[in-house]
Amino acid sequence: METHIYMIRHCESPKLGGSEERRGLTRKGKMDASKLTTLLRNEDIEVFISSPYTRALLSIEELATESGKEILLCENFKECIFSKGDKVVPNEQVYPLVKKMFSNHEYAILGGETYDQCLDRAIFGLERVRRNFEGKRIAISTHGFVMTIMIRNFIKHIGFDFLMETTKPDVFLLKFDGMTVTEFTRIWREV
Repeated sequence: METHIYMIRHCESPKLGGSEERRGLTRKGKMDASKLTTLLRNEDIEVFISSPYTRALLSIEELATESGKEILLCENFKECIFSKGDKVVPNEQVYPLVKKMFSNHEYAILGGETYDQCLDRAIFGLERVRRNFEGKRIAISTHGFVMTIMIRNFIKHIGFDFLMETTKPDVFLLKFDGMTVTEFTRIWREV
């Protein structure tokens, strides 16, 4: 029984300090959330799951509402914890850290998660979702790093460069037969 999982990287969000968990969407991010709805409305998505972070939730809220579905929150799909506390880490600091994490899966700065810790958490959640909703079409709204390492768990040739080429938002369709990916396609496009 084939399960379709739409991995959605959240829409653009301001990185102006404050709380990492409560960052919303920029004006462009809000417009792109509507474009996500247009792109995915005919995919017959049956289950909507999101990281508990506001930007991920807001990215699929319109689509879920239009579909008459609730959004289930899943801590397993929150972004990797890059530093101690809930502070926003600027891109000029986070991307060199992420690059190092791709080459050393046990590396983390004080108070942060390693690549392997984040992957274990995310894959545990993904396996649970796939088991509980086998044969369904599922949207998972998440974040760049955690999305990339989940996909990389099945598609080994992707890595840091793949992450850097993704956009906000971005959408990848993974078709599963059990826990084996039978198809992997980028479906995000401007609409």
